[in-house]
Amino acid sequence: TGQSKPKYIFLSPTATVNKNTKMTRPEPSQSYKASQFEKVLKSNIVNEIDLRKLSWNGIPDQHRARTWKILLGYLPTNSSRSGILRRKREEYRHFASLYAQQHPSVRTDHERQLIKQVRADVQRTAPYIPLFRANRVQVSLERLLYTWSVRHPASSYVQGINDLATPLFTVFLQDYFDGLDVIEMQNLDFISDNILLEVEADCYWCLNNLLSKIQDHYTPDQPGIQRMLFQMENLLRRVDPDLHAYLKGLGVELIHFAFRWMNCLLVREMSMKCTIRMWDTYLSESNGFDDYHVYVCAAFLHHFGHKLKKMEFEEALAALTHGIGRLPYGEFDVLDLEVVLSQAYIWRSRLKENRIKEYQMVLPNQTCSSQSRGTTGAKYLGETLFPISLMSDVGSLFS
Repeated sequence: TGQSKPKYIFLSPTATVNKNTKMTRPEPSQSYKASQFEKVLKSNIVNEIDLRKLSWNGIPDQHRARTWKILLGYLPTNSSRSGILRRKREEYRHFASLYAQQHPSVRTDHERQLIKQVRADVQRTAPYIPLFRANRVQVSLERLLYTWSVRHPASSYVQGINDLATPLFTVFLQDYFDGLDVIEMQNLDFISDNILLEVEADCYWCLNNLLSKIQDHYTPDQPGIQRMLFQMENLLRRVDPDLHAYLKGLGVELIHFAFRWMNCLLVREMSMKCTIRMWDTYLSESNGFDDYHVYVCAAFLHHFGHKLKKMEFEEALAALTHGIGRLPYGEFDVLDLEVVLSQAYIWRSRLKENRIKEYQMVLPNQTCSSQSRGTTGAKYLGETLFPISLMSDVGSLFS
């Protein structure tokens, strides 16, 4: 991250790590990928375009924290990273002391209700991951979520934001262990308060920057999520009509399960390892957590279509609302995720191609009339290439 930090290569006896973690030399292909990241990240000015291209297919563990911080706009691409990091961490400490450490008697009724809600959600966050059962981690999450919420009254806190903090916290903590898997740790007594506070501060700022990109997901009535549900419904109807019809026949509506998929960005539906890998790709996309996420959700549902079409209403609804990517409903791993990400990319590319074809067909017949209206070429291109009709009926693009 541009600043020296302690590295814990050998963990203390009080720490536990995932028993499946392999401390082995990387394969040659992995070493090549890591060397490509190192070359980009060591430049005096990081080429963000190159970094995004590399990140689409996954980021090596040892480079992930720094890459995420750059792609989320927390760290600059120039060489002044260490100074900015110190300043931002100190700024967060000030915010946390100002808001989260207030005596309850000086808080407003709204603030008391807010911290009660945040605390309750933190207790329920990632219950299957030992790291997030650790008391010190829960204290950190509560503090950063409450601080963020008080500083953003327009949207404030919405259930689901707590889930979005977990991949960030995991990746930034792993950075102090050279990317070693930390999710099985629950006893963190050997980690200093200062290190945890640095992780907390980095998580706060990166969460803040992420939420600023999808702000309408969490404003009143959550219009961004409503829009994404509408788009997914139309997309699924065309790319997998059999599954769409089967779920409709059962009485299972997208709103029953996909609202959570949009609200929590699938964090609750798959393992943390898969979530982190998915976010590598999302961060490499210009609109990964919004537009591309709709395609990923549709591809994710399509992936389990063969299983769902053997289920009755209660079983299907239970699977879709209780983490279909987890046991006992299914074991969804990183290789499965790669297939889903690729399928989503293909569907989105096909949509874009058909938009261009539609524009090319319409343009010759409309050029004169558009000029007579005094419409500029750029404005007309935008209106034709992205007509509102495509939002309401994706179907014609896939027929």
